[in-house]
Amino acid sequence: MPLQLDIPDEFFDPKPFYPSRASAEAVLREIKEHIKQTGEPHTWRHHTHSKPVTGARIVYLGTFDLPPSHQAADRHAPCPCCSPRAPKFSHKGKIAWFPDEHVIRMIGPECFQTLNPEGHWEAVAQFDREESERRTIDYLIKNLHLAVGARKIIEQSNPTLEAIDHAHATLQNRLSDVAHIDIWRHVGRGVLNVNVTGRRMRRSRDGSEQIDEFLDIRPLFEFPSHHMFSPKTSRLHSRMKACATRLGFVDFGDELQERVRTMAQEDRAKSARILSNGLSTASTIFEEATSIRNGFAPMGVAALKGWTKHEGCPIHLYINGDNNNFYVGKDETQAMRIELPPAFWHPFGEIPKIPTVTSWSGAE
Repeated sequence: MPLQLDIPDEFFDPKPFYPSRASAEAVLREIKEHIKQTGEPHTWRHHTHSKPVTGARIVYLGTFDLPPSHQAADRHAPCPCCSPRAPKFSHKGKIAWFPDEHVIRMIGPECFQTLNPEGHWEAVAQFDREESERRTIDYLIKNLHLAVGARKIIEQSNPTLEAIDHAHATLQNRLSDVAHIDIWRHVGRGVLNVNVTGRRMRRSRDGSEQIDEFLDIRPLFEFPSHHMFSPKTSRLHSRMKACATRLGFVDFGDELQERVRTMAQEDRAKSARILSNGLSTASTIFEEATSIRNGFAPMGVAALKGWTKHEGCPIHLYINGDNNNFYVGKDETQAMRIELPPAFWHPFGEIPKIPTVTSWSGAE
């Protein structure tokens, strides 16, 4: 015989204390806290455990899981729709308001559809829309202020990004137009390769064995700063300026909460995308700038010097530098100087990392 729960008769008595949706929503936090503490949705003080009438109207106000203490099958919650005296569910239970009866019931995730399939799925669709809107509002209220701080960090970085852009553009000019060296095809994959001579055994037609030499390519160093040699203009400063402009569209100042709550859902979604994409883009630009800059730093210069001095280096190039200057040329006598001003080395601020609105769960 299936396990039966001892459900007092008074639990089935109607408790019509919630004539409006607002009155029902006012006790949502209390209901969830009760479930978290007891694991028994049906024992909440105003839960109506009687079965709803067939075709009843329903509004889903929230969902819940039973706590770990009630995940065993014999401790699951009963459902007034289909299993009022036996354990039924533990995950994705629904807090349901019945506007015609003015009551609240805690029911299983799909149980009401046996009584009113159309009403159930309409209520699910409405709940999903409202939850999406709520998550977006929570996301914006908790995160939109970060746009202000991000724009300040971006503004402080402008001289440094301009200096990196200038050094990158100057390097390309010196290599392509002056030295006529195409280094990008050798470093574009982020690896400094060298040519090495290999040997292999070959059997001739008369059956004798011969050793042939061949030219092979071997990676010498990884070089994550290879974009410093990219022929494509970096445009770090202008790209970051455009990013700051877009973030300015969601700087609502002291009116943040009021603006978020009163704007249309479409505008909320757009604001969330602007914020998330803006912060992500700013971080990406800083990462790209740091990668380029590291190529001019001592470790980057050392890697390049080691590569160019290797007998198997595929190009003839002279590289040297310090914190103030970077030298490049076909050889030391033809080396050209690229000035690295103090602003070139200024550290970047940290752009906050936030989830996208689609993964935002909000606060209960």
